Amino acid sequence: MKNLAFVPVRSGSTRLKLKALSKVQNQTLLSIALKKAIKSNIFDKVVCIGDRKEFKEIALENGIEYYDRKPLNASSNAKSDEVVLEAIEKTNSKNIFWINITHPFTQISTIQKAFEILNFYNGKFDSVFTSHDWIGHASYNENLDQPINYKLDDSFAQTQFMKKIVLLTYGIMAWDTNSFISRYERLGAGMLNGKPQTINVSRLESICIKYQEDLDMV
Repeated sequence: MKNLAFVPVRSGSTRLKLKALSKVQNQTLLSIALKKAIKSNIFDKVVCIGDRKEFKEIALENGIEYYDRKPLNASSNAKSDEVVLEAIEKTNSKNIFWINITHPFTQISTIQKAFEILNFYNGKFDSVFTSHDWIGHASYNENLDQPINYKLDDSFAQTQFMKKIVLLTYGIMAWDTNSFISRYERLGAGMLNGKPQTINVSRLESICIKYQEDLDMV
């Protein structure tokens, strides 16, 4: 199998309880992600990896294969690297694509673009991430005295002349599995493996649902 999409979910989300079962326009976030992966019509297989009966039921309703997560990877201590590694171990694919339930506005065309980067760029890139270009004043803290892209003693810069900041949005992440495993075995971390490439998405598409107020907004 060459290209696999996986949708990981867990019941122990702390900031928004049972986030995957939250609904936008009468559809659960899990169902939205699964349907977009299917409608992209590019993957050899789409799977769901979770830890709850309701997740399995939604996956099966959408004709999606379901796997139980390892207990550690279903906890609040789970690290993204281990989640990806588990998906790689449970499947057998050259490329693996993480479709994130927290981004209900992800466009199918973005999923297809990530697919193109890993499949049609002659091995130029090993990992892909959605991102959003931010052009504006940014600071490490709310007091604005730890600037990232401006100087405190300079005049207030016009944004059109500022250097952009590339923010990862996490809506879609993808990896060449061999490259991921190689880096993970060397460093214990594989997310930013090999040569990464980003896909710039709109503000709408970059919206990430972490809290109840995020859900209320959409």
